[in-house]
Amino acid sequence: MSEPMDRQHEIRAYLTRLSRAVEQVSTTDLVWVAETLERAYTQSRTLYLCGNGGSAATASHLAVDLSKNTRVPGRPPVRTMSLVDHVPSLTAWANDVSYDEVFTGQLAGLAEPGDVVIAITTSGNSPNVLHALRYARAHGITTVGLLGPDGGRARDLCDAYVLAPADSIEEQEDVHMALAHILTRHMKAYVRTDRAELAAAGAAAGV
Repeated sequence: MSEPMDRQHEIRAYLTRLSRAVEQVSTTDLVWVAETLERAYTQSRTLYLCGNGGSAATASHLAVDLSKNTRVPGRPPVRTMSLVDHVPSLTAWANDVSYDEVFTGQLAGLAEPGDVVIAITTSGNSPNVLHALRYARAHGITTVGLLGPDGGRARDLCDAYVLAPADSIEEQEDVHMALAHILTRHMKAYVRTDRAELAAAGAAAGV
């Protein structure tokens, strides 16, 4: 009879730790990130997302959500691209050059000054993510991070970031997914509000 209770205790302990981590997320830093995405949208810039493993899945998920779930009729879409989903490109760069260059190689052919690189990493020390952030910094591309509890080396390479103050990688990834959904909902509201403001401005001008 004790084994099922032990399972329940483990589950409750995980949920308790996760809840504590979510409560400790800096909303100030999250607003900082959200404002960066707002500026990119207003300036018709593209968001490029990258990460490894579970963070790659989160990057892919966030790219889909930002490009699809923020759609508002009559307004331009949020321009996003996941750097983790083009398998031929990833394997070509990894095989022919270096795994460290799988994101940088793509950015060099796509990104322009004013665009945004969103790096998702729990360690903050993945070489390919760090290379992408350094490339972005050197080419006038804004850098954003969804990072682990201390941010790792990526923290100093991000123009805006938010930390996931959780104990384990699993919990940090859970927090990142919650942040991804918050940012998606925020951008949908921002696109909708921006549309309303433009309509009001046009009406006032007699357009």
